[in-house]
Order: sequence, then structure tokens, then C-alpha cells
Amino acid sequence: MKKKTPKQIAALICVVLLVSLYLITFLVACLGGADSGRLFAACLIATIGLPVILWLFIWFYGLMKERQAEALSSLPDDED
Repeated sequence: MKKKTPKQIAALICVVLLVSLYLITFLVACLGGADSGRLFAACLIATIGLPVILWLFIWFYGLMKERQAEALSSLPDDED
């Protein structure tokens, strides 16, 4: 079994959050809750917001990983 990368783990968490959000919204709408309209609006905002936040985290992770690689490559070799 192949080891999962942090990007894959973050994407999987985002998918689980979105699916659970949709299920909760559907259940509240079917049960006729008083706040079903507000919950639906939150679901719409999260549908756009969660993937954007995920992309920002992945982008920031890539920057930090690149910066760490540059820092490690600039260290002097102590082979004396």
C-alpha cells in the first residue's frame, strides 16, 4: 500500500467535511428545522470556502517545503 502524502490527506479531509456538511443540511431541511435556511447558506459558503482554504494550505506547505530544501542545500558541508 502506497503511503499517502499530506496533500492527499488534506484533500480527503476536505471531501469528508463537505459530504458531512451536505448530509447534515439535507437532514435538517427534511426535518423542517427553524434554521434550515441559514444552514443552507452556510453550506453554500463552505462549498466554495473549504476548497479555497485547502488550496491555500497546500500552496503554503509547498512554499515551506521548498524553503526548507533551500536552507538545507545552503548549509556548508563539514567533511573535514
